[in-house]
Amino acid sequence: MSMSGEVKWKTGQNPKFVKGGAILADGLILATDGSKKLHLIEPDPAGFKLLANAELMEAGNNWAPIALSDGILLIRDQKKLIVVQVGQQGR
Repeated sequence: MSMSGEVKWKTGQNPKFVKGGAILADGLILATDGSKKLHLIEPDPAGFKLLANAELMEAGNNWAPIALSDGILLIRDQKKLIVVQVGQQGR
């Protein structure tokens, strides 16, 4: 969305984002899909640009907000918390 609330693009059902969290870091979006995957997205008003994704959660239901600090991403589901290094530490 633009700052005025105008929708710039939608993913539709591929990938399907349900209740996951998202965060902007170094000009890229890290977003969970509410189930099992983490997606790396390049924000672009022209359309959805998926750069990479990874299945990180076993049970799904990762609805909690995600947190990022110094290249370390924290993702929590209903049963566990996982830690993923997504960038260079100490930059």
